[in-house]
Amino acid sequence: MTRILIADDERPARSELRFLLEKIIKELNRPDAEIMEAGSGAAAMELANKYTFDICFLDIELGDMKGTKLAELVKQKEAETAIVFVTAYESYALSAFELDAVDYVMKPFDEERIKKTTSKLMKRNIGAKKMPGPFALPAGDHMEVVIADSISYIEAVHKGAKVHCHKEVYFSGDPLIDWEKKLVSAGDQFVRVHKSFIVNLNACEALVPDYNNGYACKLKECDVTIPISRNMIHEIREHFCM
Repeated sequence: MTRILIADDERPARSELRFLLEKIIKELNRPDAEIMEAGSGAAAMELANKYTFDICFLDIELGDMKGTKLAELVKQKEAETAIVFVTAYESYALSAFELDAVDYVMKPFDEERIKKTTSKLMKRNIGAKKMPGPFALPAGDHMEVVIADSISYIEAVHKGAKVHCHKEVYFSGDPLIDWEKKLVSAGDQFVRVHKSFIVNLNACEALVPDYNNGYACKLKECDVTIPISRNMIHEIREHFCM
């Protein structure tokens, strides 16, 4: 089952978004999807404490709470919940990545935008993917066990690779092509964004301008930006519902 929450203090906006989501769910042939509504931050948290939501559409300006604070509380309870901010203010769109959202949608709602976002998230089967690993990597005179989620990016070096984790860096004798195979069961979480780099897109804090009007991934846990190949720009934009 996919459970979706709509939190907005304006009843007409909730009704319109629910109508669009029900239409999209029907088109996707997903009778297992369930939609719940909340008219305030407190009501949303009451539901979040009773149920686990896969996708939350949160108004930025709720009557009793900022949508950003609500998102923080929801993520504390269930880290895998996908947050989509709903706003009438275009200025919030620029900081969507910093707010740990997978997307934002503007009011009045555009049906195609809602469909693109919802379809992408539902096809990912949030929370159901099987994470690869753990991986045993050399660390001096012993091997350390590394889980996939702790990997920020993997960098090609010589005939092997450097595996950059949140706090440590390990050398692996396996080239990037082998790491791509190891990480395939994680779906689109790990992507070879450049011939020399595989990036954990969940570790991406922002997409920043790069040379030749391109983009680079700015990562959360380390002070580094990873270039994105021009032929990968479209796929990365699709991943983040841009």
